[in-house]
Amino acid sequence: MVVAVALVVGFVTARLGVDPHTAETETVTGVVTWSNEETRLIFFQQDGVPPGSEAIVSVTADNWQDAGGMIYTGGPYPTCLAGADGDPVSMDRHRVELQVIHRAMSAGPAQHFAVQVHCLD
Repeated sequence: MVVAVALVVGFVTARLGVDPHTAETETVTGVVTWSNEETRLIFFQQDGVPPGSEAIVSVTADNWQDAGGMIYTGGPYPTCLAGADGDPVSMDRHRVELQVIHRAMSAGPAQHFAVQVHCLD
């Protein structure tokens, strides 16, 4: 009986310790088909998802990694997302790996936030 009570108390305590507001990231890989440095929005075609179903992702990442493995923090917009000199828009197709947080909305599609960008090419 004491063991059963201890298990119940332990379970309840553990459940109370879980923060329902904790956001977890998902690692996704695919191709950026459009990017705007000024708005920090990208169109992202995730691997394994049918063509034409790009997600709009807000790039909130303060750090990113280039294809060579160099990590940048608090610096410029990721080079694989940037347009040509003076042009904030890029339609170059670059492969990336993103750490994304998804936010469900009461109406309309979910919002997606890239908190880390890894340029793959």
